[in-house]
Amino acid sequence: MTELAVSIIATALLSSFFTLGLAQYIFNKRLKHRLENELSEAIARIKAEVGPEVEARVKKGVMEGFKSLPSREVLRDTTRSIAKTGLDIMGDGLKMATRPRTTTKGQPKPGRRPGATPLDEDN
Repeated sequence: MTELAVSIIATALLSSFFTLGLAQYIFNKRLKHRLENELSEAIARIKAEVGPEVEARVKKGVMEGFKSLPSREVLRDTTRSIAKTGLDIMGDGLKMATRPRTTTKGQPKPGRRPGATPLDEDN
């Protein structure tokens, strides 16, 4: 009984391997070259049909991008206002750092000179 099952399984496996080998041989010899040729022809057709349209759209987009750039004066004024805002923020931060810290009653904290910054401490 087991010999019969083993021979059935072996026959099925050998038949499967033979079928797969034959299919691979036919694919490599006949179909592969034809599929590669058709694929390369399709790519060439797509490049010929779509390529000029894509190129024209890219050129148009680049030109519109350059036209929409702000003028030199606008860029200069914007840069100056951003730099001034940054300096104002830094100045306010430095003013806050030089203020003496006070207790909840409004008195300066003991051990610190009035007007001293946290960097002046020797602790």
